[in-house]
Amino acid sequence: MLWVVEAWRGLAALMVLWAHWGGALGWPMGPMAFAFTGVDLFFVLSGFVFAPAILQRAPVSLAAYGLRRVTRIYPAYLAALALYVALAWYAGKPLLYVPEHVLMAHVQSREMAFYYNPVFWSLPAEVSFYVLVPALGWLLAGAAARQQKWRWAVVCVLALGVRFGLLYSADGAAQNLAYVLLSHLPGLLAEFLVGVGVWRHWQLQPQATARSSALLGLAGLLGWLALAQLFGALQSASGTPDWRNGQLGLVAALCFAAMLRASLSLPATHWGLWASQWGGRMSYAMYLLHMAWLTPAVMASALWGTAAGTVLALAGLTVSCLALHWLVEEPARHWGRSLARRWER
Repeated sequence: MLWVVEAWRGLAALMVLWAHWGGALGWPMGPMAFAFTGVDLFFVLSGFVFAPAILQRAPVSLAAYGLRRVTRIYPAYLAALALYVALAWYAGKPLLYVPEHVLMAHVQSREMAFYYNPVFWSLPAEVSFYVLVPALGWLLAGAAARQQKWRWAVVCVLALGVRFGLLYSADGAAQNLAYVLLSHLPGLLAEFLVGVGVWRHWQLQPQATARSSALLGLAGLLGWLALAQLFGALQSASGTPDWRNGQLGLVAALCFAAMLRASLSLPATHWGLWASQWGGRMSYAMYLLHMAWLTPAVMASALWGTAAGTVLALAGLTVSCLALHWLVEEPARHWGRSLARRWER
């Protein structure tokens, strides 16, 4: 795995954490009110990581591929879900939608998707993309170069067409089917394909100059900051949070794609490798668990001040993330890879 991709994973998790903790703990927000687009960054990174399977070759064994994906994401998710269900029970909250969450079929309404942990909404879309990867690989990987180019263009146009068609038909108040699908793979496929496009461009033009990379990265950063400003203005104009403003995430994905492409030319350093290694390892656990520590963070901040409360909550979150990674995520991943290799042989 490229070190820059792992570093971006860590940054994406921190962005989502800031988006959820910042307002409650009185952190400076400003552009970071738009930090929820760290989820869109995760989608771009997933597209980049699975681009070789889509554009070069389909998985040799579908069973082995599926086992790797299930053991990579599902055990840690189940452990986190058990924690949030236990916290809900302790707080006296009705234990609704548990079967839907266990089956990752909980993106049927906003209430259901957000009931235990708001970040759980994105996982069914991620899993659906994993399911689609072999089909896209079958469609694109075996084609001749010219034919692949046209097929790739058709897939991208269709994904964008579905996104805008769903956006036109979606009703956030009634939460109709178009609104639900907009938050699932049909509406989010375009963002995964943005990541695939970054990998494709990198393969075609691997040697980017330092100047062009710097300009591309700066353009992506300035674009994201401009979107953050626009998001704040739209939220202020509407007076209340409007689900439509969240659709800027697609444009934010393009900004992340520019920054990701620019970062692929960065040289590896000792500190960069260390930070990316731990950022990548901790990113999924942090994404899953950070909401469990928000209430303790608020309580500790009320008692000892924002700085002390934040430090204590971050320390607790770090310990819980390490426990989830070492006790569940990493053993499950290694077991799945080992068994998948046996299946392939």
